[in-house]
Amino acid sequence: MKINLPIFLLSASLALFPCWCRAQLAMSLKMNRSHYLQYETIYAQVSIRNNSGHSIVFGEDKRLQGKLLFKIIDSQRIPIAAISTASYPMAGIIIDAGQTKKLVVPVSHFYQLKRCDTYRLYAYIEYNQFEDVYRSNDAVFEISEGIVAWEKTVGIPDFSLSGKPQQIKNRTYKMVCLTEGSRKSNYLVIEDKKRVYNVIFISHELGEERISYDTDQLSRLHLMIPMTPKIFVYLIVDINGKIDEESVYKRTQTVPSLVRNPETGKVYVTGGNKADKEIDYR
Repeated sequence: MKINLPIFLLSASLALFPCWCRAQLAMSLKMNRSHYLQYETIYAQVSIRNNSGHSIVFGEDKRLQGKLLFKIIDSQRIPIAAISTASYPMAGIIIDAGQTKKLVVPVSHFYQLKRCDTYRLYAYIEYNQFEDVYRSNDAVFEISEGIVAWEKTVGIPDFSLSGKPQQIKNRTYKMVCLTEGSRKSNYLVIEDKKRVYNVIFISHELGEERISYDTDQLSRLHLMIPMTPKIFVYLIVDINGKIDEESVYKRTQTVPSLVRNPETGKVYVTGGNKADKEIDYR
């Protein structure tokens, strides 16, 4: 019997394809921390190893479409609802044979994770060329509201098209401390009664040293943050959580401090010297 070799090889490869699929991926997941502040962006690192012997391509073509998804449950084992665009975009990702691809995913951008609780999650992949769904290990993390160290409320003029202020709205800066084991971390939260505008990690707590702060005539927050006993970071943050300025100071015979001019509302740094990146804090 005469065999059409190209057709025979194609048929054989298609017959073997389901078996090839069953062992082609290995996945693992880890979190950078086990405790997060409420409204903070929560990241997970997903590692995907291609054990198939073939390159795996994720693309726009229907045959190459795939999704990276997460299963998340709370402490009552209730599944967490996904936001409308719940899958991490995989189009354009190529994983060569034997290669491990690491993806850092902002999980809280895809799932409703605003409530304080303890959560368990794992990642899994759906791919149109896979018969099976591949999943990672589980990870557990906790979201809490932390402890407010201090807060400062400022007025924000609401300007009309004429450029004249119509009413004064309030916005609050909060310094919140989050404890994870023996380590304490400081976060800046900018909010009003309706929404949280930003959550910014500031520093790990350093002994008895404390962050000093003041606000200027533009309602911006000025922070002097001790990073070591000798090195301080100076930040200016606007009402939306955008960092307008960042510089580093070092302690000399005097300690870097903030001083506000009561007549102009401007805030200045006094004491210490600006640090040299190549010398003082590399």
